[in-house]
Amino acid sequence: MVPGSQTASATGPVIVGRVLYHGTVPLPTQEQVTRDTEVCGPTVNAVPLSVDPTSHGVRDAIMHVGVERAITNDVPLHVSVVKNQQCAFYPRVAALRAGAQMEISNDDPVMHNTNVTLSSRTVLNVAVVAGGNPIRKPLKKEGLYLIKCNVHKFMKAYRYVFSDSFFDQTNETGQFRIAGLPPGLHAISVWHETLGVLHKEIQVPASGTVTVEFEFK
Repeated sequence: MVPGSQTASATGPVIVGRVLYHGTVPLPTQEQVTRDTEVCGPTVNAVPLSVDPTSHGVRDAIMHVGVERAITNDVPLHVSVVKNQQCAFYPRVAALRAGAQMEISNDDPVMHNTNVTLSSRTVLNVAVVAGGNPIRKPLKKEGLYLIKCNVHKFMKAYRYVFSDSFFDQTNETGQFRIAGLPPGLHAISVWHETLGVLHKEIQVPASGTVTVEFEFK
């Protein structure tokens, strides 16, 4: 799981749950490589939907609980790493706090061009040369950032930025945990790059654990 609200205060209520998918999991898509095939290979496989065959849990779904009033906390801003590695971005999906640094590096012996957009507006467009120093850029605004490589069009990644700490990313069995919430009625949502978005309302008590389950079909 990514560094999200699970690093928040251990006191107070905790939301735990799982994101599930019971449909037919599509096969990986394969794209032809036309440049730097000696590094990238002749083709690349994209696997945007990862579902555990036993639990049906969805990996790399982003969870967020909306809290109406602003809450101040001292949760540190973790650096979100974006590696250009074997002609792919690693990790492909991550969530982070607004203001946190995104660190872009290139492990490949070829140049990549990292193009970051938010709502079709360019936030960063920079060449990342082989063996060059990492490049850092704070992501200050909330929203879903799309990361692409202009040199290798098949490369894609996402960073979801939130103004609070009440988010998490599902693990390989679809589980998540969000702590430190104030009690009350809150909206919780899940985003996945291919499955879309689901919403629910949950009543959060002053203490204890609330279990929430989402299912994509």
